[in-house]
Amino acid sequence: TREAAVRGGFARVTPEALRALTDRFIEEYVQKELANFQDRSARFRYLFSRLRATAYTVVEESARELAESDFVPVAFELSFGEKGALPAVTVSEPDGELRVGGKVDRVDGWVKDGRLYVRVVDYKTGRKSFDLAEVRMGLDIQMLLYLFTLQKEGRAYFGQDVEPAGVLYLPARDELLAQERSVTPEKLAQERAKSLRRSGLLLEDPAVLQAMEHAALTEPQYLPVRVNREGDVSGSLATAAQLGKLGRYVDRLLHAITREVRDGVIDADPCCHDENDSACQFCDWAPACHFEDGRGDDRLHYITKVTAAEFFDKLDEEENHNG
Repeated sequence: TREAAVRGGFARVTPEALRALTDRFIEEYVQKELANFQDRSARFRYLFSRLRATAYTVVEESARELAESDFVPVAFELSFGEKGALPAVTVSEPDGELRVGGKVDRVDGWVKDGRLYVRVVDYKTGRKSFDLAEVRMGLDIQMLLYLFTLQKEGRAYFGQDVEPAGVLYLPARDELLAQERSVTPEKLAQERAKSLRRSGLLLEDPAVLQAMEHAALTEPQYLPVRVNREGDVSGSLATAAQLGKLGRYVDRLLHAITREVRDGVIDADPCCHDENDSACQFCDWAPACHFEDGRGDDRLHYITKVTAAEFFDKLDEEENHNG
């Protein structure tokens, strides 16, 4: 994707050239990382061929989206922390300091009125989706943390003031759908596109949304938004003010985590959507922990659904309470 962007954008790269680029980088990977590839087992070579097909799908799906967008990749595998392109996220308390490092799969940007609007993109091979209910429980804040850090620190790296435009999970898989044999190719394509729609949270700004996807305000295919017959846009959206509140919420969470690490808090405090989702079922430390839901103070914390309106109303309450 980096080379395709350098060649003038995905709209100018033919499908044949894109496939050739993908093949080239796969072969470079094989030569570097998989010595004696042809001597490997037939099963290994078969599984690798499946991965190659998935790579084609992910690259071509990303290219189709970016060909319909004014946002372009401005950074790949952007790292925070020691030896990173950007400093670690540092949270200071009076008697302690927490430093958080990590890596962003991709950062896309678009310039408007001299400011760089950025979105953080994370590739997901599973079915992980962005969920404000999890964020409410203090989970799944990594991409948000990087987004707001880019807002604060991005000028030094990009040379422009940075505005947060959102976060997106991009499905990095070749979707196989269970359908009736009689399903039409058109219907199958529609269902497949639906399953590969991105999830996330985006800035509620018509110009920004249209820059992300040219048809975002009429017939969006990729973004997690919907358009009704009256032309109203809804979905995973937040105003600039709401993103500001979300940034302050993430900051409060990090300070709370810093204090807990400093105080040695290691309570078993699992969160889950239901009992079958509980990490306790797979935890290697279960024999030492002895956590048992319902015994004494042991309680599973259930992640309950929350609408965007409910989520931001709660943030308002917290900010008013904290003064």
